[in-house]
Amino acid sequence: MKEIKDFNWNTETNRSVGEYFPADKLDRARYATFLSRLLAQEGFDETRPDDEQKKNYVLNLNAEWGAGKTYFLKRWSQELIVNYPVVYIDAWQQDYSDDPFLTVIAGIIKQLQLQAKFNIKIPKSAVSMFKAVAPAIAQGLTKKISGIDLDELHTLLFSDDEIDTEQKQSSNKPSGSDFSPAVKALAQNLIKDHEAKNKSIEVIKSKLADWVSKFEKQEGKSLPIFIFIDELDRCRPSYAVEMLETIKHIFDVKGIVFVVATDTDQLQHTIKSIYGEGFDAKIYLGRFFNSRYSLKRPVLKDFLSVHSDTTKFESAYLKSRKIEILPRTKTPETALANISVVLDAFQVSPRTAIQITERITAIIANLPSSKKVDVLVLAVLFCIYEKDHSLYEEIISGRFKKIFTDDINPSRELGLHEFLIKEIWKEDLSAEIKFFINDFYHECLPQEISLKTQESYSISVSKFLGEIFCNIVFSQTNPYEDFISNNDNPIKLENIKDDLTIHIRDGSEQVSLSWLRYIYIKDEYNKITKEQYRDFIELSSPLDYMGDS
Repeated sequence: MKEIKDFNWNTETNRSVGEYFPADKLDRARYATFLSRLLAQEGFDETRPDDEQKKNYVLNLNAEWGAGKTYFLKRWSQELIVNYPVVYIDAWQQDYSDDPFLTVIAGIIKQLQLQAKFNIKIPKSAVSMFKAVAPAIAQGLTKKISGIDLDELHTLLFSDDEIDTEQKQSSNKPSGSDFSPAVKALAQNLIKDHEAKNKSIEVIKSKLADWVSKFEKQEGKSLPIFIFIDELDRCRPSYAVEMLETIKHIFDVKGIVFVVATDTDQLQHTIKSIYGEGFDAKIYLGRFFNSRYSLKRPVLKDFLSVHSDTTKFESAYLKSRKIEILPRTKTPETALANISVVLDAFQVSPRTAIQITERITAIIANLPSSKKVDVLVLAVLFCIYEKDHSLYEEIISGRFKKIFTDDINPSRELGLHEFLIKEIWKEDLSAEIKFFINDFYHECLPQEISLKTQESYSISVSKFLGEIFCNIVFSQTNPYEDFISNNDNPIKLENIKDDLTIHIRDGSEQVSLSWLRYIYIKDEYNKITKEQYRDFIELSSPLDYMGDS
């Protein structure tokens, strides 16, 4: 067994050599290394007794939507192909064929032919298996499978050896393009013939086993053969189930390892759509896999940097559009990190995180010149909108009212801030949102104070919710230079400026909040009303990110 070295995906691949992959920002290379060593040993281990050295193994790689399964599988397969026979099949792109067997076998033959130093073809004695698609071929419904013309596929896949007597006697039968209705009916009947089908399966398994043995002897290649099946959970329910059955019953050949990537929860829903809601899809899936490996939830800030349009947060873009956003950040990455802090606090899924970020970027892109918005207020509102729409309606309409009951307080009304922080994990409440102060604001302060100011500041999620967000959504009006607070006394700009000066001089922890209050009033972010935020949310919320095509 060849030693597998640690994979390094920290840099992008060469665009001029093979398929391009950007640098791995989700720290997946170490998982690929671990799984490669595991599966290589499961599929072929020379330390086992001779008759047990080769094994068939099927791994379910489980990851929720957006976790980067396709990137992971493709880059992983490109690492392995240097030393192992490797096949990568996108099940979703091929499910139009209506025949999972044909999808897999065509993918195996087409790709292994490029890696083998021996002939890879299926004998004509196995041709009856391919007649499952004969009616569709005759009607011209599927012209190509795996990018190969069907007539060419027939020539490519079928060798002239191992022809049994019956086939020799029927060698003058018409080709796929000459099928008449009578021949199509005959083909359909042949497929229903259990005995003929079983014979074909045994021939195919025999050929696969022969290829495994030849790869074992081929210089530069080691066993096992790795076959990656991607995007199965995106396929039609019937096709997905048939694919699993095909892998289980036809391709269970020793020395071949399958990696089937799915969002397993979604696949279980797919199976239930066929067999009914009461069907135990989890136990059913257990029949097909030797083990399951679940990729952990990605760190959202890294995840968003991979999937989001960062240009809308760049200073140059905002300046060119004459629009402003809070919090101010020096890089788009910091802006996305701030958004991810809010999304993490509300524990939204990666899919929802993408949805919300896409909507925020759409709002920024649609801001008229000279307008501004606080993207974190948007992020909080979107989180509430997605997690609990009725709560969102209560907050945005001013009808929020929650009564809390415990052993000490039989009945007590909760404020919005207190209610929200009860729903957020303690460690997320202390997570920090970062922003910076440019020279323009320094110049607004007395010189001796300005010299003491920092450039970068941070505020906790809890404080942002209590001091900024809750004050905005509870306000009825936002008069000029007024920052709505929890009492009835509006705070004037000069009051905030004095407060800020005191905190800077004393080095108080309150300086970050004082800066935000000052900027809110100085730059008139306080003029953005709750109703305007509601318009932003409800205009963009129908926008659903469906994934990369």
